[in-house]
Amino acid sequence: MIQPQLSFDGDPNGQAYERWREQFCRQVADVDFVPIGEGRVHRTISPAILPRLRLSASFGTPMSFVSLGTNDELVITMSPNSALSGVMGRRPLEVAAGDVTIGNPSIKGAHITQTTHGNFQTALLPRKALLRACPNAEDLIAQSIPGANPITSMFLRYYDLAHTYADKLAPAELDAVSQHLFDLSVLMIGARGDVAEQARMRGLAAARLETLKSDILAQLDNPALSLTVLSAAHRISPRTIQLMFEQAGITSRARSSRSRTSPAFTTFPTSTAHSAAASDGRPTTSGSFLARWAKETQPRSCRSDRPAASAATRPARHRSRTHGR
Repeated sequence: MIQPQLSFDGDPNGQAYERWREQFCRQVADVDFVPIGEGRVHRTISPAILPRLRLSASFGTPMSFVSLGTNDELVITMSPNSALSGVMGRRPLEVAAGDVTIGNPSIKGAHITQTTHGNFQTALLPRKALLRACPNAEDLIAQSIPGANPITSMFLRYYDLAHTYADKLAPAELDAVSQHLFDLSVLMIGARGDVAEQARMRGLAAARLETLKSDILAQLDNPALSLTVLSAAHRISPRTIQLMFEQAGITSRARSSRSRTSPAFTTFPTSTAHSAAASDGRPTTSGSFLARWAKETQPRSCRSDRPAASAATRPARHRSRTHGR
């Protein structure tokens, strides 16, 4: 079997483009790729297949993506750096860069156009599963969902993480990530009742933890990084952050004790983790952060900067509780 060519770079008027357009765009992706404007066409496509949804992140010159009407899924569509325009049946579509919309590829001729050079990202979800969780999903087709909304922002960040690590995860891990991304999708679209509560408990909590870990890894070399800084950036309390890590089995004591011997936060993707100790054993910036984190998240009664109770006072308190004095 000949593997499809995922990307194209060249003249859109020749046989090479028409061959790619037919063999990949129409036959594999169920979408026609129509170039916008004159000149060379460039399109790099990176798909990721998850158990509950399919992701596709592409980059390139302006392009119109036209449905062939053969796909019954619903598609969440976004671009961080290009406005999107188009038509879904009788519904006009105008979406600013950074916002999100829902497309209906079952409508033949429906199209979404990436208007400038940049990224085009999609998440294809089974229509029946999505409508069971979120009955109003079809009402939002061609509507703009602001990317600045907290839940939408969480979805976008988790989408990037899921797409980046999809091919590096074990099947059980990939299944969990897929469920979390689906949960974020239905929360973003507007799930209600028990479905929304389950999605919050499952997908939203996991997404918050992963984005926190990703943010920490990206800033390990920042000497100003602290629990207080993370709390302000993610709009959650320091105690909530502490509980999230503890519930995931990552304690401050364990992080501190491992900081000299292994990559920081061994539960993080090791491909992006910084070493927490220099080759001569001296702590680096990340090691300093881990020590600071351990101190900030340690229960107050255990902090070394509190005066320790004397040997004489401890028995006295014990006797007082025991004998009622």
